[in-house]
Amino acid sequence: MTAINPAKLRIQAAELGELLAEPEQLIPRLHDLFAYYSSHIRQTSLSKIPLRLQSYQTPAPVLQALNAEFKDRLEEDPQAGFRLADTLWREKWVEFRQLAISILGCLPPDNIEEILLRVRNYLKDCTTEDIRRLVMDGGMERVAAESPDRYLVFIQELINSETEADHQAALYGLGYFAGNSDYPNLPALYQKLSQILLAEESGLVREISSLLRVLITRSEQETAYFLAHQLRASPKPRIIRITRQVLGAFSEENQRLLRDELGKHK
Repeated sequence: MTAINPAKLRIQAAELGELLAEPEQLIPRLHDLFAYYSSHIRQTSLSKIPLRLQSYQTPAPVLQALNAEFKDRLEEDPQAGFRLADTLWREKWVEFRQLAISILGCLPPDNIEEILLRVRNYLKDCTTEDIRRLVMDGGMERVAAESPDRYLVFIQELINSETEADHQAALYGLGYFAGNSDYPNLPALYQKLSQILLAEESGLVREISSLLRVLITRSEQETAYFLAHQLRASPKPRIIRITRQVLGAFSEENQRLLRDELGKHK
């Protein structure tokens, strides 16, 4: 792998930045840059990437330099950003899709419906949980920060779809709000999580448990009462399993509360 010279990389990123309005010229230049810095292989560190989605194994500083350069230039021309994101996403390479998502996330949410349209399309075309998480985090970065109510409506639309992939994406989106200490409306998050828990799916145990652990750090008592209520109202096997998985994150008092509920469903 070619060593990275920061000064040279900045120059290379700036040269590519000049081509943002000309995606047909930018794409081959990006391929050249990624090949220059990377071993051209099909395997990737991202889990569950199908073979049709290749990766250059590009070092993180290269993508970071491109993201910084593109973000500054696209702030004043969002439509160029949309066109570029669309072109990048069509490339069957991990790095191009990562760039597409980052570009989408930096665009101002004045065109929020255009952003959401692309997020929906990206999620439909996405077969890996790693890219799906990146879409919900990176692709919705400014929407979440500047239009949280609209983002929550979008999460509700994902929940209403009742597919496991969309529920996984919704959980990633809820994680943004759960981890944001400035977000005050935890009951809204519990309400949406309850809808997912009540679904007939058996999967997503890891994602739900991870979200609950974040919620425990925000409000242990509310989270304990939430789980106790779920166990009383609909003691499905998945809810029981998840409660057992996160039990150790609670205080002894709340562990007793939840063990009492679990004991009713042996």
